[in-house]
Amino acid sequence: MEYETVMAFIAIGSIIFIGFFGNMFFNRYRIPDVLILIILGMFIGPDILGNRFGLVTDQTMLDIDTFKDLFLSAALVIILFDGGLSLDVRTVLESMRMTAVMSILTFIVEMVAIATVLHFIMDIDFMVSLVLGSIVGGTTGVVVIPLANRMRIKPRTKSMLILESVITDVLVIVTTLTIISVVEIGEVSLLTVSTELAIKFVVGGIVGLVAGILWLYVLEKLHNQPLSYMITVAALFVVAGVVELPPVSSSGAVAALLFGLVIGNRKFMRNRLSSLSLTTLTEDHIHHFHAEITFFVRTFFFVYLGLSFNFGTFTEIHLVAGLLVISIIVLARRLTSMMVWKMGEMETVDANAVFSMMPKGLSAAVLATFPAVALAGTDVWQESYGALFLNVTLLVILGTTALATIFSFATEKGIDRRDRQALRKRLME
Repeated sequence: MEYETVMAFIAIGSIIFIGFFGNMFFNRYRIPDVLILIILGMFIGPDILGNRFGLVTDQTMLDIDTFKDLFLSAALVIILFDGGLSLDVRTVLESMRMTAVMSILTFIVEMVAIATVLHFIMDIDFMVSLVLGSIVGGTTGVVVIPLANRMRIKPRTKSMLILESVITDVLVIVTTLTIISVVEIGEVSLLTVSTELAIKFVVGGIVGLVAGILWLYVLEKLHNQPLSYMITVAALFVVAGVVELPPVSSSGAVAALLFGLVIGNRKFMRNRLSSLSLTTLTEDHIHHFHAEITFFVRTFFFVYLGLSFNFGTFTEIHLVAGLLVISIIVLARRLTSMMVWKMGEMETVDANAVFSMMPKGLSAAVLATFPAVALAGTDVWQESYGALFLNVTLLVILGTTALATIFSFATEKGIDRRDRQALRKRLME
């Protein structure tokens, strides 16, 4: 093997080892492994050790970026499927109203606040600022789902956070593309936007739901057959891909979540479909095996975020803008989480969990470079905005992910404190 191939083998093995022990560290001390993986990516990236020791060079990053969209989309589909497997359908139905309020309200508040601040403080055109606000306005399931699944919060709150990440992932994409179209042509139809959103959510959800129900019958026939899980993964990718194709042109992410929700609630579906009979053994097998796949994908996703951080292109203006955007996100998240807390009668720890789940990621990473291509040549776009958008987006992704890990850790400590107080009270009684 060539030297570069050998180093790649060693790097991949080392990353998996670190991810595994980071996961053990989280299970024992309740400190998420997200930051460990991101920092690892920074160190083995081109700016620190990559070019010096031939780990991940500038050329390697160019090669990786060639497959970036494929990797990020596959990661989103796999992790959303995992989120669907872990949800209880009854809890999802109970939390839908609060989820819709939280998702849309937080997205709009963050987007408009970011655009307003950047427009008046940095003298960036308001519509261009609105594009950046929409890019970083939603949460990401890649970070939220693993953290939420491990937190000791109510199932209803957990469902709300996972669904919010799915809803805002779609909102980010549709809204960003819509605003860019407004900048390009100067007008947009509200009916067109509403129709686009309806297609993304409703059609994608229906396709995922129907495909999941049909696949339950396939699993019934494949019971005790080898590789039944791998064929389920194949079905997942086929469903997510077909949904994105014309004439459907819907959201593969939403379809993946609903597909996983049906598969993960086989007992519930069995009660609704009298001809269906599924065993607990098959259910456990799929859950356990998919957990292994999800661990592998999310480990490399967080390392990739660290690799994407290019220190050489950062300027003081980018740093100030990134910190401003992060501050706005924190304030907006606190405001909307408190409103939902009052409306939903949550416990304090659940409200803190809702506040902490602010990380940006997948959609933001995919869209960060798109405005520079789509808006190049327009009157409102300047060449310097390309680096600004990319660096601010990366800084926001890293910053909000770091804050999510810190705040979720604080929430876990609050849960420990509450449990100790409850135990002490019972003993005194």
